[in-house]
Amino acid sequence: MKLEWIHCLNGRRGKISAFPAEILAEKNLPGVTFRLSEIGVKIYPDFRARNVSLNGKPVLAPATLEKDVPAFLRMGKILLAVCATTEENPEWGQNYRFPLWTLFEPETFEAIETVRSPEEIPEALKRASLTPNDCLAAPYGLPVTLPLDCIFDLF
Repeated sequence: MKLEWIHCLNGRRGKISAFPAEILAEKNLPGVTFRLSEIGVKIYPDFRARNVSLNGKPVLAPATLEKDVPAFLRMGKILLAVCATTEENPEWGQNYRFPLWTLFEPETFEAIETVRSPEEIPEALKRASLTPNDCLAAPYGLPVTLPLDCIFDLF
């Protein structure tokens, strides 16, 4: 098993195949450690880390990334799409197109608008007369969304 990640704000990609492994938050601040578990990869936040969340929910204790289930991991101003992958699902992020983002209606998952960069999200909300609480968001082509209000301060 390996952990694949995509930095959603700059498009960089990476893979982790040796565990335990650590990823630092912005400006080399403490982040998280990853360890293999029976059902995927466990995320251990550093006790000094600030604003660590998984799919918009704070991570205060170890959390599990289930095998082949993409998720969003936030550490301060860093937003990563992460997936503990196996050989059966090596291409979970193959349709990802940086820097495009799509806003979705939360009940129907219908696309509201696709913007050319995350910086255009506030203007797209104004055009649609919506607030961050009214939408889900995802980098274009990723098979996972999260509430826009959980990450709106990044844009």
